[in-house]
Amino acid sequence: MTQKRILIPTKSITDWQALLAEPDKHWRPGYSAMLTAQSWENAPGLPPEIASAFSRSGDDNFKNIELLLAIPEYKTSLKGGSRASQSDVFALLRSEKGQVAATVEGKAREAFGPTLEQWQKGVCEKGYRSRLGHIIENIGLKEPIPGHIRYQLLHRTASAAIEARRFHCKAAVMIVQSFVEREADNHFEDFVQFMQLYNVIPAKDEIAFLATIDGIRLYSVWVYSDPSQH
Repeated sequence: MTQKRILIPTKSITDWQALLAEPDKHWRPGYSAMLTAQSWENAPGLPPEIASAFSRSGDDNFKNIELLLAIPEYKTSLKGGSRASQSDVFALLRSEKGQVAATVEGKAREAFGPTLEQWQKGVCEKGYRSRLGHIIENIGLKEPIPGHIRYQLLHRTASAAIEARRFHCKAAVMIVQSFVEREADNHFEDFVQFMQLYNVIPAKDEIAFLATIDGIRLYSVWVYSDPSQH
């Protein structure tokens, strides 16, 4: 599939709505699409909670990190089908060590979508094998991937690595930006299960190293953003 590379700057959060796959359905107060737009649009650079996670990490790849550009509803093409992986935000960052690519998945009570097993049932075997193979080669994992893992976390992480390669970055980060603190509502356990594929036990707001793929260091982090502060 061909991905357009002509981008227009936003003027306000309402510009984000038109970019959604289903603008009328997904644009609601208190939910991730609108909250993510508010968080990023109102920040002078990176949203403060995300900036804080980078600064606390102690990793040289994130030393004195700054936002170069942020693109709402950014699509990354993947093999094995016509649908791209659409990140809520793609951010190109720069630190003292070089550039960093980050994909952001906003969450406010919404689930992470189908499990890998559920997604497999809705696609042909050839498409499933092609896409899953493409994803895992970009995120440093091997088959088999357990069926209970959320498919969205896999392809969003692959998107970060693919864009890092495109922009010649030294590091890639998949960020879950959660606007809900209660464990019962924020689906943190799905993130924990994904991170355990890398033998990592994640802690909120702490960036974790996952793997090195073709010289690119891959990370992930779950960040809590208080919606009342945006």
